[in-house]
Amino acid sequence: MKKLIFVSLLAVTTAAVAGSNGGQQVSVWTDSYGQLNANGTFKSARNSADSQQYIGCSLYAYDTGSFSATCYAYSATGQYASCFTSDADMLKVVQTLNPASYLYFVVNSDGSCDRVISVNASYNLP
Repeated sequence: MKKLIFVSLLAVTTAAVAGSNGGQQVSVWTDSYGQLNANGTFKSARNSADSQQYIGCSLYAYDTGSFSATCYAYSATGQYASCFTSDADMLKVVQTLNPASYLYFVVNSDGSCDRVISVNASYNLP
């Protein structure tokens, strides 16, 4: 009887972690247009073997009514990228970020964000 109960519990545990499980380490690179790019998943950055990499965005609101964001990424190899934006649509994307997020951003030559992309998916959950 004890063996049957153990087997049942094992089957339930296995089913609970089934499904696609992904993630991407933080990468920072310069593309063929000379723009700095960065991407990665929050999960992979947080759970990486190194203690260096991170990726994310910070939101800022001021009593003047202005609202902005800065996105940033640091890779395991020591490459850093950041950009800032006050663009309303990009701010909407930043507000969607959560622990299941993949973040991709591109930096213009003046340091502003060319684009900010977020993918929130079950395979990125921590």
